[in-house]
Amino acid sequence: MDEIYAKEAPTMPRRNMSASVRQQEINARLTTLINQSDAVLVARVTDVLVGFNLTPTQYAALLMLECNPGSSSAQLARLVNVTPQSMGVIMTKLEGRALVTREPAEIHSRALATTLTLKGHRVMEAADEAVRKVELELRDAFTESEVEQLRELLRRARQALAS
Repeated sequence: MDEIYAKEAPTMPRRNMSASVRQQEINARLTTLINQSDAVLVARVTDVLVGFNLTPTQYAALLMLECNPGSSSAQLARLVNVTPQSMGVIMTKLEGRALVTREPAEIHSRALATTLTLKGHRVMEAADEAVRKVELELRDAFTESEVEQLRELLRRARQALAS
């Protein structure tokens, strides 16, 4: 399949490709493979987080709060890669469940410093244990050397797209 993408796709005009060759070319794209992998991973993580009544983004916010206590919604939004407006909605839901508390920040009275509650820490720890099992299933598909290589390749891909 990579041969089709490497040899035929760049030289063959799309209108002359058969549907099956075009499909093979699309399936061999890095963007397609990464997107498909991401979709499967998000679905698996979503499934394990249902038991904790968390979405993947809420879980990510709790993880980031563990490492960055006192962060504002805007800071968390950057760490989790969502809009500040979305993070505000997420924080309101987590606060409503008593998983986080928000108090005016010392630096700026309009910003709210967010921290995990004891309940939030317990939920985050249990959810993280469940998500780490998904991580281990993924890692088991590779040797340790391949895991390191995959990490490096994904970092390079992210860097290439971010620049």
